[in-house]
Amino acid sequence: VKAFGADFAYTVDGGMEGELEYENFNAASAKIDIQGRNVHPGYAKDKMINAIEVACDLQRLLPACQRPEHTEGYEGFYHCVGLNGTVEKASVSYIIRDHDADKFEQKKVFMWACVDLLKKKYGDGVLTLTVKDQYFNMRKMVEPHPQVIDKALEAMERAGVKPLVRPIRGGTDGARLSFMGLPCPNLFTGGMNFHGKFEYCSLTTMRKAQQVILNLAQLWTE
Repeated sequence: VKAFGADFAYTVDGGMEGELEYENFNAASAKIDIQGRNVHPGYAKDKMINAIEVACDLQRLLPACQRPEHTEGYEGFYHCVGLNGTVEKASVSYIIRDHDADKFEQKKVFMWACVDLLKKKYGDGVLTLTVKDQYFNMRKMVEPHPQVIDKALEAMERAGVKPLVRPIRGGTDGARLSFMGLPCPNLFTGGMNFHGKFEYCSLTTMRKAQQVILNLAQLWTE
């Protein structure tokens, strides 16, 4: 960051025309390793612990209404991003997201509570949970510097772009940079359908983004 020689910056990593974002998710990853007990299924009663079933139990404990496909705006979620396993051994990976810091912490605590409950059902050695914070909401790092937002809004207006200020339902490099001392809102690019098979970018919107960047360079010199 010191090498940038800058007090403020912008990432250009947004979506539809006019997007200006300075709020993002607080983010954590959660990995659950499950040690099952495999025996012949014909003689499994009161002996077998199917690691796949344990993983399914965990998924059922997490609120279905807090999955990505059922949330929007400022609503956070638990997202199961990976499941691998056999009867003997399984692992499940989640990402945990919320804009609100308190709700974010509550989600992590609830994940621990779910795992603890399953430990009581299956035994202490069956589930091992690892939670790691990934990034945090940059809002508190950007809001004390309103000029960085105001200039972006003016740059859009000069380019004939209607600003669309809203939270990112994800994260950007700007979040990490903001917490490293470089407040860094995010600007639109014209990208759509991110992470999907039909991801694309509008050349027309890219040209608008280019003009906004040029306008910002001019505004910061005035």
